[in-house]
Amino acid sequence: MTMQTRREFLALSAGLLALLPGCAADEPEGEVGPGAQTQPVQMRVTIPASYLAFTGNTADEAARDYADYSDGDIGTSVLEDGSLELYLTDHWYGQLRDMWEDALDKSLEALGAGDAVACVEVTDGRDGVTVTARPSFADHADTDLYQLVAACGFLQLLDPESSWQGDWAVEVALVDAETGVEVARATLPADELSCSREGWDEAVSARS
Repeated sequence: MTMQTRREFLALSAGLLALLPGCAADEPEGEVGPGAQTQPVQMRVTIPASYLAFTGNTADEAARDYADYSDGDIGTSVLEDGSLELYLTDHWYGQLRDMWEDALDKSLEALGAGDAVACVEVTDGRDGVTVTARPSFADHADTDLYQLVAACGFLQLLDPESSWQGDWAVEVALVDAETGVEVARATLPADELSCSREGWDEAVSARS
């Protein structure tokens, strides 16, 4: 079996969509504090069409999700290029950041718990993920890896000091746990991450 490409993964995985803010299962715990709804907008965040496509969503669908998630307190604007702008108060910026930090931690934990994975590293800027694993990792589409990429991407978009300016990218590297050989590398969402068990073995043989 071949490790699925991103498109094939998205067709198979409804789990990734469960990370989106509109899903009640992942809403932040606790009630909105008094006065939160009357705070002035402090930040505008652009969710590019590339991110929405990666998560299997559209700007219109995401706008409805954010409205439901915040009881209308997060303003939205669908742009002509298919991207979505969010208008956030300090309160909702903090809620979204906490939610996606939690999603990243859960994805890291779930991915690292698999028998095929030795360790997972994420760069401080959330722009790089290295998975050190055994060849069996290539035998399936790993939902947790793509959820991790989605969390990294959204945290990039939320970072006020980021240089991404409304765009995002996460470079993913797969490394063989026994030899340390890099068997695959791709920058999502521009590239596809695809590695078969045969390709994994060939890469190790060629470089070890």
